[in-house]
Amino acid sequence: MYKPAPPRPKKTNIIRSRNGCQSCRSRRTKCDERKPTCGTCARLGKICEYARPAFKFQIATVDDPKPSPKQLASATTSSVSSEETRPIPTEDQTLAVRAAEDVPSIGSHSIIQSLQMTDRDVFYTTYWEGSCLPALHPIFQFATALATDHPILNDALLALSSCNIGRLHAERRTPSARTMCSMSPSLIHQTRSHLYYSSAIQKLAIMQSQDYQRNSVTILTVLVLFAHLEQAMGNFQGFYTHVRGMMNLLEWHEDVKDAATKSLLASWMQIRYVVWWARAYFSSLEVCQHLPSIPLPASLLDVPQTLHERRVKVLSIMCESHRLNFSAALQQFRNFRSDDVSGSDFDECYAYCTTLLHQEAAKLDAWVLQLPPSEQPIYELNDTDSTTIRFQSHDAALNYAYYVVARAMQCTGVLRLLYDRESALHGRECNEEEYWVQTLVRIAQWSDMQTSITRNSYTIGFSGLLMAGILRCQSLSVGLEIQDWLQTLIHLQPTEEGAFPIYQTFNVVKVINQQRALGRDVFAVTQPVDDGGGTPKLTGYNSQSITSLLFHGKDHNLDCLFQDCISLDV
Repeated sequence: MYKPAPPRPKKTNIIRSRNGCQSCRSRRTKCDERKPTCGTCARLGKICEYARPAFKFQIATVDDPKPSPKQLASATTSSVSSEETRPIPTEDQTLAVRAAEDVPSIGSHSIIQSLQMTDRDVFYTTYWEGSCLPALHPIFQFATALATDHPILNDALLALSSCNIGRLHAERRTPSARTMCSMSPSLIHQTRSHLYYSSAIQKLAIMQSQDYQRNSVTILTVLVLFAHLEQAMGNFQGFYTHVRGMMNLLEWHEDVKDAATKSLLASWMQIRYVVWWARAYFSSLEVCQHLPSIPLPASLLDVPQTLHERRVKVLSIMCESHRLNFSAALQQFRNFRSDDVSGSDFDECYAYCTTLLHQEAAKLDAWVLQLPPSEQPIYELNDTDSTTIRFQSHDAALNYAYYVVARAMQCTGVLRLLYDRESALHGRECNEEEYWVQTLVRIAQWSDMQTSITRNSYTIGFSGLLMAGILRCQSLSVGLEIQDWLQTLIHLQPTEEGAFPIYQTFNVVKVINQQRALGRDVFAVTQPVDDGGGTPKLTGYNSQSITSLLFHGKDHNLDCLFQDCISLDV
């Protein structure tokens, strides 16, 4: 007699969740089904509720014994719920179906098929909630809740998530003249980011005008996420394409009243200032001198109520003060060999610049008076009787660092030194600037470097601020402190901080300190020939392949201005 057949071996050890909680089901994540609170809800601090099973029975009659796929889908839907209780598909769900029919194929799998909710999507969603959201405006927590019902928003969210993890977790490779670094973003994560991004773009491309009107907040959120993604990749052309789309969708000249739209606008303006700052370092002298002003829209000119509203306001003041100060300084280096410019022209230019800087200083005075106690610096005496500075949060420290850089840019010591051409050997004209730059260094030293790397991905980081600071300070000791801070940061993460290539900044700072040790102060750094901002950072961390730069400054030994092309140690 035959023995009973042995049990079939398991094909996999994965235990699938059958009775997961509502929170895990809504986010389509795996639930461990622990009671009363599952592990995922306990980790995220969410309310854990389990739905009781409900059954509905309905008789369905099928005429065709071999129904078509569409008829089968219809019959399956009708067996779950009656016609009266069937939910009407949302506009974005309808668009997702239309997009899936038109998406081009890659190999044997379409993009949409490769982006079905899988363990990979769950991984990027979890990473988004744990690592990306803390670096973004709080409005994106609201966007996360909407992503389940809006496929285009979910694709945009996952594209930024996979891009972020790819850039933070670098891979070692052989450096080249183009990349200047032995590290590159993770190819796997970057490829998946491109697929998610392509899927979202496909859905956006087939939308009609009525779709934008019905889902305006969703589309605005998607465009802001696109802008963040293009900024992270250093793709200026793609970024400005989304800027134009945002301006058309917002009807720029009208005041925005909706709270969600206002928050999205604040996040979008912040990323615009990040791109503006990246363009300021490093461009040609002509481009740097004529960088456009980016004023805040009318809806953001009110008294800021939140930390992120205060951030975008102080960023606008800092960038405008930087633009005015550097434009006036660079004008001297364009004319210092020319005999056609009279002293009255110099005086007029200097007076005009200082007047505008005083206007920005008045805005900054009002901003700092509105700081709540939780965001103000805390000064303490240490064991060496020197003052230390600390803050209650990283975001508060970064906002105050923007305030400090704005103050340094509103000082006119460097401009007086450059415009007073007939003076004798100068002393320390930039004492006021030096105070603010020293304060900036202390804030950077207090801040946790690892936090700066992860939290400053979508704003101007300390690397970019210290680059501006060293150009407005004559102290070699302060410059060496900045160099040491960057060197420590390179040992921890030799890629980027605040979307700024750390190794590139370090090489420039090192040259500035070498020149300063020779009695030559550097006040501006530009490219000999502008490259338009370089190319997107698809396989590296620098969008520009820079081997030499023009250093503009004053030689105190010869009491004259200079601009020299100096090679970088790359």
